[in-house]
Amino acid sequence: MSIRAAAWIVLLTGVAAAQSTLAPDPTATAVESEKPTLTIPAGTRIPLSLKQAISTKNAKTGDPVYAETAFPFVINDRVVVPAGTYIQGKIERAQRGGHVKGRAEVLIHFTSMIYPNG
Repeated sequence: MSIRAAAWIVLLTGVAAAQSTLAPDPTATAVESEKPTLTIPAGTRIPLSLKQAISTKNAKTGDPVYAETAFPFVINDRVVVPAGTYIQGKIERAQRGGHVKGRAEVLIHFTSMIYPNG
């Protein structure tokens, strides 16, 4: 790292520290507390791409599952879940299909999202 880059980092750190020591404006906190919240309705389908294959042959309850949103999810003309968001979850139940009848089934419970910006 050059001396010039180090000087810029020190300068920007000082500016950020000076801004954080200012007293908050009481009207600004009232506005921040009134931020609208968006709720994704239960049962909403969001297209995901699995990051690893899942097979009913070797999947067990509790195994981790990682996926990524394929497209941005929009509510009221506002992007709620951007494309590229990582979704973490776990397998709740895995049932192998029968040879004659019965279908294979995997139940996944998604627990958290990590947005592209962290």
